[in-house]
Amino acid sequence: MKVFDTVNNVELEADTKKLVDIMVDGRQVDVYLKEKKSDEDGYMSWDVEHWSAIDKKRFIRCYSLEGRVLSESTGHNIYDLYNEFKPEDALKVELS
Repeated sequence: MKVFDTVNNVELEADTKKLVDIMVDGRQVDVYLKEKKSDEDGYMSWDVEHWSAIDKKRFIRCYSLEGRVLSESTGHNIYDLYNEFKPEDALKVELS
């Protein structure tokens, strides 16, 4: 998939595994969704997911809605990361 690197101002090709490796190396992956999502309780909605690595096996996802960063976040281990991290379904993906 095409990924735009906002720091180096270049476009690169990366799959999900490559994006996870990039996160582990210290970069944030911003996944712009095709449509707004909500959690199962209807507590919050978001249209951008900001993924970062804490270490090689732990990751954090923060959320934005309509340009505003939300205060909520979720933690994920490397084993459940691939159940939630779906950049291939995104409208666009950026590195920041």
